[in-house]
Order: sequence, then C-alpha cells, then structure tokens
Amino acid sequence: MRQGYICWSLAVCGALCSLVPVTGSEPVADVPFELVQQHLIVVKGSIAGLHGLNLLIDTGTIPSVLDQRIAKKLQLRAVPSEMVAFGQTVRVSSASVSGLQIGLFQPGEVPVGIGDLTYLEGSRIDAIVGLDVLARASFRIDYNARTLSFSASDSESFRTPLRVVWPFMTVTLYAAGRPMHLLVDTGSRDLVLLKSRMPASLLPLPWKGDKVIRHASGLAHLLRYEFRQASLGDQQWDKLDGFVLEASTAGYPPEIDGVLGVRALGGARVQFNFERGELSWSK
Repeated sequence: MRQGYICWSLAVCGALCSLVPVTGSEPVADVPFELVQQHLIVVKGSIAGLHGLNLLIDTGTIPSVLDQRIAKKLQLRAVPSEMVAFGQTVRVSSASVSGLQIGLFQPGEVPVGIGDLTYLEGSRIDAIVGLDVLARASFRIDYNARTLSFSASDSESFRTPLRVVWPFMTVTLYAAGRPMHLLVDTGSRDLVLLKSRMPASLLPLPWKGDKVIRHASGLAHLLRYEFRQASLGDQQWDKLDGFVLEASTAGYPPEIDGVLGVRALGGARVQFNFERGELSWSK
C-alpha cells in the first residue's frame, strides 16, 4: 500500500483461486532491488516480452496493477472494473497478462488492474506486483543487502502468525491488551489504524501531529499517535509510533482494523513464509 494505497478489483477477485502458495521447485536466486523513499521495493522484471520494467513489490495490493502505458504497448483487451482506495471507489479496467518474470520467479498468467501509476513518486513504476502473485511462493526481503529472495528459510528473530482475511494477509497487533487485525503491507512505511474500528478503551489517544499522504484516489489525512504497551507476536514495545485514519471504511473488509507497513517493525529482514503461515523479522 505504497503511501497508503489499498486496492482490489471487484471483477477479478473472484477469479483468484486462493492464496495457497505454489510449492516444489521454488526459485532461490536473490533479486536486487532499489529502495525508494526508504520503503518502496522496486525490482527489475519483464512482462509479456517487455524487459527492464520497474516492478513495485506490494503485499497490500490485490490484484496486481499494470500502468496504462504498458497496457497500451501490450495492446491488452481490458474490461471495466473498480478498485477501492481509502474507502473511495475508483473506476479502472482489468485484463490478464502472461510472461511475468522476476529473477527466476515465473508465476504464470496474472490478472491485473490497469491504471495510472504516475502518482507514485520517486521512481517510474511500470506495474505493481500484488499479493495475488506474491502469495504463490514464500519470500524474504533483506533491506540491508537490498535483495528479494523467493524461497522459504529459517524463521527470523521475531515471528507472528499470518492469517488470510480475504483478500489480504493479516496479523494481530495488541495495543493496551486489545487486539487489532492489520493488513500486512510491504508498500507502506507506517502503522495505520482505522479510527472508527478502534476499541473505545484506546480512545482518546494523545495527538502528536499529522501528515498528508497521496494514494490512487487522492489524498488522505493521517493523525500521528503513540500507542502504549503494544505487542506483535514475540516483539513488545512500551511505546510504538503510528497513525490513525479518520475516513470512511466502506471499502475495507470488516475484519480489518488497519494497516501494518512492514518498515514500521524496524526490521533489517522480513520473511513471508506461507508454508508455515508465518511472518518473521530481524533487527
């Protein structure tokens, strides 16, 4: 959800079979990436014979999204669709593409939304590789080495269960003893809670400032807060910085209370292991 962007296409979600990963001969080669704005993972890859494309790795997006420039080059046959960004519906088109490749990872045919990705600042993005693709193989992100590895390995220092709340992956964060179910997002740098879904016992929170972020349907206003006595799996914090979003939640699944940008964990490495149903990270 780079800079707070969440989307999924109503037309193609039903076509996705499941988030069960493909097991067996998984690629293990490390893929170098550029870290944009200190949290956006951009790798080189190819789609349908177009090479050297900039692909954004984003577990907070489903389905994957192709920039309209690339869709035009590929002469795709698109159908009308919709996506939701911060509770606002945006009309887009959708299609299917083949020939997606990142390093040795080749997931096969991929449903995509088609949209204008120029709102993503800091680098030209040709496509967003979303959870519908990433969930097909376990993967590890090494922020220090700037490498992405599509393979399962031993757990990192801290770990917590990964749970599917269709169509997203979630973890449970506890704040002051109250559970909050969060969408796990490699495309975001922040912990963001939806104010309307926060337990009354956590309100009011001490306000510590605000910021405005840009996403697919415009701008969103976030209020900065400090959460006390927070925990996620094995890790605990006396104080954890985060944000609260005061906006409509009509476009969010009812089981989701917010978004966890993995960079908010402060980890040098983060691993998504779908065989074990586990998110793990190391400092």
